[in-house]
Amino acid sequence: MKIRVALIALALPFAAEASDGKFPGAGIDYNNVVQYDFSRLTTGGQPHTITSDGYLDITSVAHFRFTPESEIWLGTEISPVVPVPPGQRRWVGGTGLNVTDLNYYYQGHDSTFRIGKYEVPFGRAQDAAPGLYTGNFVSAYDLAGVIGGNYEYRFYTDSLGIIAPAVSTYFADTSVLSKSFFRPSSQARRSDGGSTNTGKFNNYAVVVNWLAPEAIPYLEVQVGYMSNHKGEPFAPSPPDPPQIAANENLRTVSLRYMLPFTSTTDLGTTLSGHYVDIVPFVEYVKVDNEGGVAGMDTSYLTTSLTVDYGRWAYGVTRTYKSIDPSGASRSDEYVAEASVVYHLTGLIDVAVSGGRGKQGGSTSNLFGVAFAFNGAF
Repeated sequence: MKIRVALIALALPFAAEASDGKFPGAGIDYNNVVQYDFSRLTTGGQPHTITSDGYLDITSVAHFRFTPESEIWLGTEISPVVPVPPGQRRWVGGTGLNVTDLNYYYQGHDSTFRIGKYEVPFGRAQDAAPGLYTGNFVSAYDLAGVIGGNYEYRFYTDSLGIIAPAVSTYFADTSVLSKSFFRPSSQARRSDGGSTNTGKFNNYAVVVNWLAPEAIPYLEVQVGYMSNHKGEPFAPSPPDPPQIAANENLRTVSLRYMLPFTSTTDLGTTLSGHYVDIVPFVEYVKVDNEGGVAGMDTSYLTTSLTVDYGRWAYGVTRTYKSIDPSGASRSDEYVAEASVVYHLTGLIDVAVSGGRGKQGGSTSNLFGVAFAFNGAF
């Protein structure tokens, strides 16, 4: 079993920064990655299966700005859309282009909202945990590329810091934007079923972020609830064995804390190795009827520790998944890894990550190396 890799350690949040200072105007944020993944699969007493995959992962967000607060986002990703078969070795194959975002975005002093195709802001392990593998492992609650809207309001207080509740409503994208371009790819359909695939705004997520209280200025807390309505499949060939559809419900709580030993925002101090911090992170997510399958109850526990030292970032991460389906025995899966990132320059990063994973009764030794070039214009 090959665990699909997402470059979480190097992926920078796409903030609306690229601009020439004129409005209306345009800008682009980009993240170009060359990555090589290696895995050795073990299933029962069978011989090891070795799989490798070298590929490009190019993400970009184009901002078309009307005012300093409002703009259109167009996000794309060029990456493998066809998984490498187990036991094969591939280099730059199966690549296609996906439209990840297409929305109207407004960011004011107190409030922010999006309308269009976007990623639901629920859960933080995809971005906060170091390493190359965790992002895919927790993809069950990483809803990217849905159609709908999101609204956030920020309350600022001297003693409590920032309290930011947000609400999202959405449904799965079944438009032409759900296809992968430059590769043979089928468009998503309502008949595919699954959670959120309803064509209606009857799916929602509510999240509250609490940031930087006065007594603990480097604390970040998130709590949230998500409810995804079951889709109604009407395909002529239902899955075998047949699955009973059900609404999917999720609850999350996470805590991230940064302990800086030398408080500075000076880039020269950081790159010279004089800046040091330790960042622990923990997140728990409980899922009822994962994927819209009745009785498929799961839970995820992610713990990680990151140490930043000048140009270096060292991290260890473990995500433990408990699967408790009704009418069947409980099972456990996990992915654990250690990673190192070296910031060669302010734009170029090199990352190495290795670890071990277990899914579907099989275990894999995992190794990945990535070179990333980030920037904006």
